[in-house]
Amino acid sequence: MVSTPTPDASPNNGCSLQELLAFIDLETAPALAQDRAWQQQRGRQKISKKSPHISFMLGGYEMALAIDSLQEIGTLPTITPLPNVPGWIKGIVQLRGEILSVVDLVALFGLVEERRVGQGSSFLLLKQQDFKCCLPVIRITGLVNYDKQGDLLEPLAPGQADRLAGLAGFFRGVLAVDHRRVGILDSEKLGQSPLIRKWQ
Repeated sequence: MVSTPTPDASPNNGCSLQELLAFIDLETAPALAQDRAWQQQRGRQKISKKSPHISFMLGGYEMALAIDSLQEIGTLPTITPLPNVPGWIKGIVQLRGEILSVVDLVALFGLVEERRVGQGSSFLLLKQQDFKCCLPVIRITGLVNYDKQGDLLEPLAPGQADRLAGLAGFFRGVLAVDHRRVGILDSEKLGQSPLIRKWQ
């Protein structure tokens, strides 16, 4: 049985090995207790996981797609029109040796755009598993971070909901950030849409 160390039982005073170990335990106990309490508190807290999204203008609204669903962003190259395709397929472009369909989300979802997308506009290269397509947008507006656990998405206002009705199935909600209201789109649903994949 280890005896309780006396106040003078320290490495600087003569003491047995057992007394020295007991002294060390006594000295480190408060720090160990603090460490255990911190670990328990951290385990109880929900760890915030921010997901970066690229924001852009679409149909007069600011929207965003998860950055991990985008392979590239840049300036839209020359589009080669195709015959006998839906009006929302602008044509095809060549990007880094790949031929990709250009999907006009404004036309596809019946949105109203004040400016026409064309040469010099920006694009997002959406990639979902084996599917890729080029999404032209008027301009890239920046980066927003969305925390699926901590951030509460708001619904669209009634007037906006009517105008964006075609996009409803791909719309998560509105994120209020830095005095902006950014519509968060569901990248996975967009990339898995049978309608869009049909024209890959």
